[in-house]
Amino acid sequence: MGYQSFKKLMVLRFPRLSSASPDLSGRGVCGGQFTNSPIHQFTNKKGVTLVELMITLVIFSVVISMIYSVYNAFLKQATSERKTAKTEMDVINVAWPLLKEIETAGFGVPKYDCSTSTTQCACGITVSGSDLVIHSTAAGNDQYAGKWGYVGASCAVTNMYASSGGNDFTVIRTTDKSRVGPATPPTVNSSNVIVPNSGDCAGSSYVSNIAYWIPATAYECYETTYRLYTPATPPATCATGTQTLGRRVATVAGSTGANTLPMLDCVRTGSLNYRFGCISSSGNLTWQTGTNCGTSKLRLIKVGLVVQSSMKRDISSPATITLFEGLRNSTGASLEVAVDLTSQTDYKWRKLEQTITLKNLE
Repeated sequence: MGYQSFKKLMVLRFPRLSSASPDLSGRGVCGGQFTNSPIHQFTNKKGVTLVELMITLVIFSVVISMIYSVYNAFLKQATSERKTAKTEMDVINVAWPLLKEIETAGFGVPKYDCSTSTTQCACGITVSGSDLVIHSTAAGNDQYAGKWGYVGASCAVTNMYASSGGNDFTVIRTTDKSRVGPATPPTVNSSNVIVPNSGDCAGSSYVSNIAYWIPATAYECYETTYRLYTPATPPATCATGTQTLGRRVATVAGSTGANTLPMLDCVRTGSLNYRFGCISSSGNLTWQTGTNCGTSKLRLIKVGLVVQSSMKRDISSPATITLFEGLRNSTGASLEVAVDLTSQTDYKWRKLEQTITLKNLE
């Protein structure tokens, strides 16, 4: 192939070449530059500019910010839902023992006139401020709380002896619920026989009545108190203006020596309230704020409170929650309780209200 033929071939192959054939230096045989040769294109590639890099970083930052915002919103929602679920579980865990203990008010306690008696366990249930006080031999923490037995012949009772702990009992008549025997309680020996404090059981009036285990010789019942109090270190998730519902149990009058144990956090201050139902001899039910029913019998109690059920968030809860809606006393006056939440509407609140039958007061 001649030079002219080769030149034509190279021009057809690389139209922009200024020379016909390259040498190793990248120049044509005639000294021209191969401005569009494959080698020149490879070595002439450019990188990312600073402006392009900055634009990429800005876009990346925006995407990350959006992802974080979504994650943060999800985390807040999950925390709020967890608080709601915890509140529901706490309400269940609190409501059950609370209702059961209130039902036991007066269990194993001799009958007294609450308005005149100064006996330690004179009243099965009383209210002092917002404190609900229950007297019962069953509303305690000992394993023998609530233990009772029928007194048979020769003062024998079945499975009443406690191998550990006290064995003091009080015996109550089945006819009128009055105490049998002296104020100092008898005991039960290892043979499950009641041992009176004086004499033996021959001809004793203990027979055919009911013996109840009591927590201490000097105190014939537990004094269990439910109350609102402010803990030394309130939970961080609770709104301002809330307290803790606590329970304390004592075998000393007034419960002054007992520790209050927390049961339910974030209860709105002032929201723990009670209403009492009295049934007359003719069967008429009337509601009132106190426990003294006069000639009628105390048979029902309504318990109501308002508890926080969420973390603080962008919501608008009702400014007021009403307890005992529509409830009225014998004169028609309202017994409702309006719980003010005006300053805490950015929290969710749950109303807990329950009616309990008092079975052991008579």
